[in-house]
Amino acid sequence: MIIIIMAVFAVLAFFANMMIKPKGLRLTVTVVMFAGLVLSVVGIVANMHDHYGMTEEKKIVKKEIHSAGSSEQGFGLLLYQGVGTNGTENVYIYKNTKDATKNTVAKPDLHTTSDRVAINGTKAYKVTTTTRYVYQSSGWKLLFGIVGNNNQLKHRHVVYQIPNTWVALTTEQAQSLQSKMAPKTDKEKMIAAEQQKQLAALAQKDPNKAAMMQVQQIKKIYNIN
Repeated sequence: MIIIIMAVFAVLAFFANMMIKPKGLRLTVTVVMFAGLVLSVVGIVANMHDHYGMTEEKKIVKKEIHSAGSSEQGFGLLLYQGVGTNGTENVYIYKNTKDATKNTVAKPDLHTTSDRVAINGTKAYKVTTTTRYVYQSSGWKLLFGIVGNNNQLKHRHVVYQIPNTWVALTTEQAQSLQSKMAPKTDKEKMIAAEQQKQLAALAQKDPNKAAMMQVQQIKKIYNIN
């Protein structure tokens, strides 16, 4: 609609300047039409640059995620890897469904930031807050909708909620985990075997407690708070 309004003002300004004989009236009408044309251009620029006539709309989606590791591990595993020169954002790796055969790799982009928080419970979640620009009313949409920026993405923030039965490790840490946990001496092997036996028995009775114990051990190895 704003494009049509601009065209109308431009055409009227032209015809007013060409067709109206009285000089004063011609000048007045031309100036008014030209002012309308300028205001239309300003409106388009304000809409495209500052989202004039629009408001921010947030949508929150919470979805359960599943361990990136083997189900035999007995604990949940969220993998991540820093990207970029400053490493402030991460690629996250997990499974979308419990029976998924392949891991999901969630990569950041210019409009997406991510974070991790600890929560109570035994399930892990991915909480995505998406902020978009939408028109304040159907009138504003009718006026500027031709620009095609309704529902334009402003920002997306992803929070991975991790319970104490899960651990978040870098891909490098995950690769070295088995070697770091492997006993070195015969005495350590005997102790580890007994611990594994006790852990297996505990997993039968209380799998969540067994998972917490494994997570605590891993965090101790990598000095994770």
